[in-house]
Amino acid sequence: MKKWNLLIDVAKCFNCNCCALACHDEYHGNSFPGYAAEMSKHGQRWIDIHQRETGQHPMVEMSYLPVMCNHCDNPPCLKVAKNGAVVKRPDGIVLIVPEKARGQREIVDACPYYAVHWNEEKQLPQAWPFDAHLLDQGWTRTRGSQLCPTQAMRTLHVSDAEMQ
Repeated sequence: MKKWNLLIDVAKCFNCNCCALACHDEYHGNSFPGYAAEMSKHGQRWIDIHQRETGQHPMVEMSYLPVMCNHCDNPPCLKVAKNGAVVKRPDGIVLIVPEKARGQREIVDACPYYAVHWNEEKQLPQAWPFDAHLLDQGWTRTRGSQLCPTQAMRTLHVSDAEMQ
């Protein structure tokens, strides 16, 4: 069975934020029932870029790491969710089902990567759904990987053996 995978080449990422902007553009102002409720305009970055500075003046190097829901093989959020609020699809995508997750703050607390955000207004845990609604329509790449100017972010649909 093929699964969706996202590869990040940190050596190619230069903090352009195109992936984060694509995510915000897709999910702010839009709801996708069964996949994701609307993302808050402020206070959430479902794809965030972490920065790391090494060295000292005048020899300083910056490195960047896009961080988002890892769609874990064994998701901790799934273990704490009640009533099917979190599902792991056969293709590897983990979804927080907005219609079932309302009020379940423990889903946020379960994520060791801090990739699940609490939407206070909606009383809803939210995370990047791997653009599953687009992939289910036949897209072959996430919006972020389409817009990445250096190809630092790549979407692959391969078996576990191929991924190894």
